Amino acid sequence: MNLRARLRRSLVAFSALLLAAAARAETWRTTLGVGFEGKLSGVYGALVVVAGPTGSRLFSVETLDDDALGRVADFLAARPATPPSWAASASAVATSVRTRLQVLRDNRLVTFEPGARAEPEFYLVYFGAHWCGPCRAFSPDLVRAYTRLQQAWPGRFELIFISSDRDAGEQLNYVREVRMPWPVVKFSALGRVAPLERWAASGIPNLVAVTREGEVLFHSYRGAEYVGPRSVLEDFERLLGTLEERPTAARRPLHRLAVVQHVRAAAGGARGVKPFHINLDPARYQTLEVKSIEAALEIDAHGKVTAASFTPPLPAVLAYQLERDADTWLFLPAVEDGRAKAVKVVLPISL
Repeated sequence: MNLRARLRRSLVAFSALLLAAAARAETWRTTLGVGFEGKLSGVYGALVVVAGPTGSRLFSVETLDDDALGRVADFLAARPATPPSWAASASAVATSVRTRLQVLRDNRLVTFEPGARAEPEFYLVYFGAHWCGPCRAFSPDLVRAYTRLQQAWPGRFELIFISSDRDAGEQLNYVREVRMPWPVVKFSALGRVAPLERWAASGIPNLVAVTREGEVLFHSYRGAEYVGPRSVLEDFERLLGTLEERPTAARRPLHRLAVVQHVRAAAGGARGVKPFHINLDPARYQTLEVKSIEAALEIDAHGKVTAASFTPPLPAVLAYQLERDADTWLFLPAVEDGRAKAVKVVLPISL
């Protein structure tokens, strides 16, 4: 199949994907009233990806309005607890590349077998060619970045090469020269991986980051402007960094979502108050003679502290500092008859 035919085939498939996406599109709004049409494509830590027909928007969970937050909770509740294997996944990308990937072994391309490996959460898609000087100049940097990112976040992503070479021999020469450690779309399968090929552009090297459903996160082109593949690598590394195990303070953006999930988990019944984020630095209270106190807290239906007092009585400066700390504490609220409600609680604190 020649290049024109492959592009025509990809365009037809892309049009079908656009129509399907339009049918599933919803209106998403932030607490500031900013709207965006699209479908929920993924939730990664505190980031939500909403995919539109020409690109995706990334939102922080805490910026979404209550209706949108409820849909995020629905999405997470329906998500399997264990990610599917790559070989068995029904995602758009996994389905399209199944049996169509190869990998370099002993200086030749052989069938890529993912085995029992879980499907990556993200894919980097590299469009390049042996005849392209800038591609060959960029390739060593890409190999180094790929190795470094896989060491830092093993298995969370995979890179797939889609050749723009003139024939299979040229493709193999490029793969060999670079010693590509990632999977390669078979030259004979070009034009049949639409969820990835739809992000091809007018120039190469072109690097694109997408979700399992093939929704774009970062692209070497922003509209007609070419920002280059290194920009994509930088953005993608920042995204991966947000998914690391982080200190308790980083849970704050997830609080509103956690409240929705907490209330739903009550299933119309009752649940008690649970601490969600309590930031207390004992070093600030080293001069305090007593090391155990009780905090009488008023917690509203949103899990926020509206009033706090402490026993035994504390020196004025330390009492003020502790009240300021308590203002930042977050809880999962009490639930009665399936509805969150304000309550008073007494919380023991050790300093």
